[in-house]
Parts: sequence; C-alpha cells; structure tokens
Amino acid sequence: MRKFIFSIVFLLVCYVFGFSQNNQESRRHILDSLFIIQNTNDSIRLDKVEKTLFYLPQIFSYLKTDFEWNTETGEKRLLLRNARLGVVGKLSPVINYAMEVDLSDEGIFRVLKAYTVYKPYIDDKHQLSFWFGYQKPFFSSEYLRSPMDIFFIRRSLVVNDMTAGIVDVGVIANYAFKNTILPFELSLGVMNGMGFKNLSFSVPNYTGRLRLSPIESINVIAQYYGGHTPAGDNLNMWGFECNYTQASFFIEAEYFHRQIEYIDSFMTKKSNGLLIQTYYSFPLKNKKLIHYITPTLRWDMLGNEFFAEKLQNARLTAGVNFGIDKTYMKAEFRLNYEKCIKAISIEGDDMFIAEIILSI
Repeated sequence: MRKFIFSIVFLLVCYVFGFSQNNQESRRHILDSLFIIQNTNDSIRLDKVEKTLFYLPQIFSYLKTDFEWNTETGEKRLLLRNARLGVVGKLSPVINYAMEVDLSDEGIFRVLKAYTVYKPYIDDKHQLSFWFGYQKPFFSSEYLRSPMDIFFIRRSLVVNDMTAGIVDVGVIANYAFKNTILPFELSLGVMNGMGFKNLSFSVPNYTGRLRLSPIESINVIAQYYGGHTPAGDNLNMWGFECNYTQASFFIEAEYFHRQIEYIDSFMTKKSNGLLIQTYYSFPLKNKKLIHYITPTLRWDMLGNEFFAEKLQNARLTAGVNFGIDKTYMKAEFRLNYEKCIKAISIEGDDMFIAEIILSI
C-alpha cells in the first residue's frame, strides 16, 4: 500500500515538474510539501527523488490569439499568431537540450530550435558552453526572446526586417566571466547560412556577440552577423544595444546596420534600424484576478544609411498588459495601438491590436 501511494505521489510530482517552468528552489518546495520527513531515511529517499526529477524533461508552450483592426482601411481579422510547443531537459549536469516547434506561425508550421548545449567548464566565475544544432545566432536581444518575454504584441520593425529568417544549423561557443570589475559574455559561432537547413556551403556565415555589464543593472552589447543571404548575396550586419533594468522598470535601445552586396547587379544596399522601448510594471495588492498592470511604449524606425532620406517606416506603439503570474503558468491580456508617422515615412498603417497570450 505504501509503495502504491508513493508511486501515485511520484507520478504527480512528474506531472508538476514536466509541465511547469519552475526553478530549483520552487521544485524543492513542491517536494517538501508533498512528502513528510520523519527520519533520516525519508530525507535520503527525498533526495533520490529530487535527483531523478532533475533529468525529467520539461514541456512548455505558448499560445497567442490576436484581433487586428487596421484603423485606416477598416479591415479586421482574428488570427492565431503562435501555437508553440517545446521541451527542454538535461542528460547530465553538463549536457542540456532544447526543441521547439510552432504549430501555427500565422498558419505556417515551423521548426524553431533543436539543439544540444555542452558545458565542459562551470564554476562561480567562469562558464564555457558549446551550442550544437538548429538555432538562432546570438544577435538582437528582442529576436532571442520568447513570445511571452516580448512585451508587445508584434515584434519591432527592426527585428522583423533585419533578423527575420536568421536561423540555421551551426555551432556557437559562449564564454561568460563574472567578476567585480567588468563582467562580460562572449559568443562566437559559424552557421550553414541564413534560413537554410542542412545545406552545404563553401564559406559559412559567422556570428559574434559581446555583452558587457559595467553596472549590475546595465548591459551594453555589440554584435555581428555576416556571410551570405539565401540568394547568395554578400551580407554584413552589425549592431549595438543598451538596456537598463531596475525592479519593475525596463528600458532598451537597439541600433542595427545591414549591408547587402548583390552579386548580379553589383549594387550595394545599406539600411539602418533603430528601436527604443520601455515598460513599467505595477504589481497589484489584490491578486485574485490580475497580478500586475504594465504600460508599454516603443519607438522603432527603418531607413537608409544614417536615415538621410525619408524613412521606410516609422512607428510609435503604446500599450498596456494585464498579467497573471502563477507558478505553473503565465498569461497576459495585451492592448496595443501602433501609430505610423506618415510625415517622415512611406510605409505602414495605423493598427489597433488586442491579444491573449498564455505560457505554460
């Protein structure tokens, strides 16, 4: 009978661990609440269960459902922007893995990631890791964020135009050094190409990223991605970022430059993108229904070199997020209004968008 009860509890714990994104402290709290420790043997048994669950895969998902209203043309639509499903886990203390697919990226099935991370050296100050597989290069913080971590409904113009399609099979080496003078993180990698899978190449694409943290709440980032486009044209992209985080406040600026040399026409196209975004989250005392309210504001624009001529697009986005944050799930109801500045740009329409996003 005791073994039967223990098996039921073990399966329950597996369910909680497998379908939640808990950290190590919260996992231990779950175990302590399920098991009553009466003696040393019970404590040893609990430690064995925790070690077993350490290697249990964690399943996660994102579901984004939107309503869009073009306030200039009057067109409206409902859409399933994302329906993502993924799994992360550990094969050993030094080998991790991750896989993620989007069942409906606005109606299209996509494989987003499938890679293994090998960490041969980790201590209090140093961490060295190698990322093998299908992945995004370490370029643009917003591009690397999950749908829940992007605090607007739609990604910025800069990310959509500059980094769209930059994902492929490759190898990335990452080294992080924590110190009291100038903590930094350096990443270098090679990839097959830009948007291809398992394609042969004569010269690979390259990626590099350096993140400095001169102050604990400030990050300064320089990054590069270059090689060739899917059409075979020469590609060079570089950018700078700076972000500041303090309690409930966050502000970030990103600047990108892209240069494409067309091999057929011998023409060179240069473009620039600038993004500034911020939010302030107000936690609520009465957390029965809504846990926090977060106003958001973003300015992003695309243009030619040094923004010398009329911009391709310039947009101001204002929004508010109403959030629920629990141990096993997170959800937000988001409202965004996107205002395209037609006086200085040639593209874009004003949009009102409402969204419900769920992360499990």
